[in-house]
Amino acid sequence: MNRVAGADESYALAERLFGWTAPIQYLWVYPREPGPEVIDALNDQLAAGAFNRKVVPARVPVARDRWVRVEPVPPVHGESAPIADDAVGAWVDRRLRQADLDPAAGRGWKLEHATTTSGRFVLTLLVSHMIADGQAVYNALARAHAGTSKNALPHPSEVAGTAGLRGDVADAIGQIGAAGKALRVLIKPLWEGRKTMGGSPTRDTAPGAGSASGPDTTLAIVDLDKAEWTARAIEYGGTANSLFTALLGGLLRRSGYPMGPDGTKICIAVSNRIEGDERANASGGVWIRVPGPIGPEAGLREIRALSKTAFAEYAHADDTVADNLQTVARLLPDTVLGGMMRSIAGPDVTVSNLGAAPESALCLGDLTAESFGIRAIMQGRNAADRRTQGPAIAAWAVEYGDKVTVTFFGISPDWFGDTDVLRKSISAELAEWSLSHTFW
Repeated sequence: MNRVAGADESYALAERLFGWTAPIQYLWVYPREPGPEVIDALNDQLAAGAFNRKVVPARVPVARDRWVRVEPVPPVHGESAPIADDAVGAWVDRRLRQADLDPAAGRGWKLEHATTTSGRFVLTLLVSHMIADGQAVYNALARAHAGTSKNALPHPSEVAGTAGLRGDVADAIGQIGAAGKALRVLIKPLWEGRKTMGGSPTRDTAPGAGSASGPDTTLAIVDLDKAEWTARAIEYGGTANSLFTALLGGLLRRSGYPMGPDGTKICIAVSNRIEGDERANASGGVWIRVPGPIGPEAGLREIRALSKTAFAEYAHADDTVADNLQTVARLLPDTVLGGMMRSIAGPDVTVSNLGAAPESALCLGDLTAESFGIRAIMQGRNAADRRTQGPAIAAWAVEYGDKVTVTFFGISPDWFGDTDVLRKSISAELAEWSLSHTFW
């Protein structure tokens, strides 16, 4: 658990090889300011937990880098002047885009807040995806709420000297053995899939294909009525998860994004975290391919059935290609590894349904959040990279109180590069499902 592995390592490689960073943002709007002592207590508790970490590079080739704890408490950023109530969305967007986190150096998270002109209180928590996934953030907030935060990572002095070197040697030996096993798992699927390892050819038809310049990514946040959301899911033969999946698939098709021969390729995030799991990242994803139409006219039964099958297969897959690829990739030179990472075709759409938010994630002192959202972005990718490697758009959904909040991240510069168009498309797609909504 103290080694940089799994998704932690993927994010570390993306940053090292390409300069791409992935901040997560948790968002809250409260009816009033809770008081500075409440914010300071939350900040202190988060600093006492597993967020306060940095990377110590391994001293032996092939061995994985280590996580160690750091002690300093990051300063809280507070806006000096109130923001307009209708500027909350713009303010949280700006804080996310300006995120300057460096988890390898120990700056992996930060609390920021503002007060609106009417007295509402807006809070954001920025966390590098390299140090936590959504469930890890929930766990950290629960411990902070209970006042039980604890950092079980070793102190840097504990991994220095001879003991640390011996640990690196042992890890390197273990990784070489794991790579040998992984190769045996990978030979067949890599041979069978050798013709499809490149980027999706359908994206080469996009306007401006190949150009490094183009529009920036886009953001949108929408509050929905939970009763309506649940009712529509049942009405069309699905669940909240399949409705969310259909909503994003429909949004993609509405944009005019070119489809491949297999239809819409959708990646649905899955949590692999179990009780007592202290990994920074413990999540994966399943893919479904929807060949036919997506929308109310098609209903949700096909997407529900495809998802159910994919979840069942994933649950029984002991040796996934992705996990084994990472084990082998650790042995490759950076130039080869970088080319491999760029060549892997992504899905068309990624959806992350985070379900019902725990009460500990909504409370701040004696206050409960009026609005709450979760999202992540990838910083540093130029337009050419965003054209040739999916997803074109990603979204997250979370339920709480009487609301569902959905956050959108438009990635493709040609199909989701205009914020006004994105918002209009979201409104049109929600109207198709008879879902009322309000933008932040």
